[in-house]
This record gives sequence, C-alpha cells and structure tokens, in this order.
Amino acid sequence: MPQWTIIITEPINEVGVKLLESRSVKVIQLPPGSKEDALAAVVPSVDGLITRGGIRVTREMMVSSPRLKAIGVHGIGCDHVDLPAARELGKVVLNTPDALTVTVAEMTIAMMLSMTRRIASADRAVRNGDWDRKYSDLIGVELMGKTIGLVGLGRIGAATAKRLKAFDVKLIYWSRTHRPELEHEIGLEWVEFTELLGRSDIVSLHIPGTAETQHLLGAEEFACMKRGAMIVNTARGRVIDEAALVEALRSRYISAAALDVFEQEPVKPDSPLLGMDNVILTPHLGASSLEAMQRMATHVVQGVLDTLEGRKPLNQVT
Repeated sequence: MPQWTIIITEPINEVGVKLLESRSVKVIQLPPGSKEDALAAVVPSVDGLITRGGIRVTREMMVSSPRLKAIGVHGIGCDHVDLPAARELGKVVLNTPDALTVTVAEMTIAMMLSMTRRIASADRAVRNGDWDRKYSDLIGVELMGKTIGLVGLGRIGAATAKRLKAFDVKLIYWSRTHRPELEHEIGLEWVEFTELLGRSDIVSLHIPGTAETQHLLGAEEFACMKRGAMIVNTARGRVIDEAALVEALRSRYISAAALDVFEQEPVKPDSPLLGMDNVILTPHLGASSLEAMQRMATHVVQGVLDTLEGRKPLNQVT
C-alpha cells in the first residue's frame, strides 16, 4: 500500500487520526487557529485534505496541488471549498451528512426550548442575584400548540420534525422538494415560503448556505412574519441578513432568535448581537457532540481513504 500524506486543517476526534495512522498514512495536522497561508504552504505535498470549514480551500490551492485527489469535509457545508474548481480539476470532494443529523436536530430543539423558556437569561439572573425577575421578564412560553415552520426538510430538518412531534406542535414546512412520505409519516404540511413566514410562531432554518439561499431571510421577509415570532438558525449564517435581523430584534417585531451560525465567524466583538438580551448565541456547536465528532472523524477519514484507494466514497459532492 502506498504511503499517502493527508493534512488535517483543524482538530478532529482522535479516532479518525488513529484510523489514518493504522493505515500507515503520514498525517500533517495544522495548529489550531491556522490561516489560509499555512494550508497553502503545505497542500502541494499532500494526497488528501480533511477540513472542518475554518480555512477556505481555493482554486489556487488546488491548481498548485497536482497530488491532491481528495478533499474531505468534516460536516455537511462545503461553501468554504471552491466546488466548481474541484470539478474542473478532478478533485473529489466528499462530506459526512449522516454523521451529525441527530446531533444538530437535538441542538435545534435545545435552542428552541432555551429561547422560549429564557434559560440563558434566567441563568444570568440567578448569578446576578436577580431572583425576582422570575415574576416579570423571565416568564416564557410553551412549545405546545405553537406553529413551527421548517425551512428545508433534508436529513436534519426531517429529524427535527420527528422529535418536535412529541411537543404537540403544528408543523409546516417549505422546501423545493415535496416530501409526501414524511408528510404522511410525521404529520407535516407543505406551504409556500411566504405562507410559512406568516403562519409560524417559530421559524427554524435547515438549508445549505449557497448563492441561491444568501439572505433568504431579510427585512422584507421579517416584515411578512407574525409580530413576536422567533427564529432558530442551526444551518448557515449567510441564510439570514444579520443587519436586518438586528433591526427586527431591536424593534421586538421579532421577539427572539437563537443563533448557532453567523455571517462572519467568529462573531466580531462589536457585533450588536452580543449586547442583545433577546438573542441566544452559540459558537457553531450544532455538530459538537462526542458521538457526532467520532462519527464525522471516522466517516471523513474513510471517505478520503476510499478515494485515494480508487473506490467511490459515500457522500461524494464532486
């Protein structure tokens, strides 16, 4: 077996690294916090690349790397990889969507409950000695009886819907692809996008970040929503026009938001979102459970090895 060289751009679970080492692969791991220039300096000498999205994989890198055959994305989103260039240059890009479905669905519901019951604000109140806020602004709302609109019904959207049924909610969804089998199984209703915005008490986003979905939710869309509606985003930050969301939250037309993803990551220190008490913010943790990290590391490593050894990997993107 040839000794492949594979670079890991950001830390992955050790089970993936051990799998590579067990196959006599030379592993290069960039230090945490590395930038594009660090990757560009070493990528010409590798056969495979594993990325978690923190560093862009550009056309220039691919052109300079004739040895590079496989680009494995640890996760779902491939928007940091120049996919047209990969297709043109014959680089195989693969991802790991099956590894994190349950974890992101659970994170979505956790954020939904935290937002509706004001968990983060309540925690701060107790720590600050503001116990009596329990009688005023910490009074939350139930999920039961609410209409929840799912934007997108892929793996994660469907897994979220199945789990939400236990809360006795009304589920509606919009997706370019109708899912009649899930409509019947779960009890979902497909509606047009504008109707979903107008009917939903909570809008939950489950779509990829592409040029087509860029700022799918902006000022015009917020104005179509119910006054007092809430938003959960565990998908991609670029789907929401963040500046427009800030204004909608300031006016309380949108009463609350729970955001795990942002237009720019990490969030800038001067972002208005950081000072708002009706927003829950987490640092892109949707896939960050121990179980999902182990699955993603194993799946992405196996996909890259399959490609290098002449087999078609599961979940090939290009």
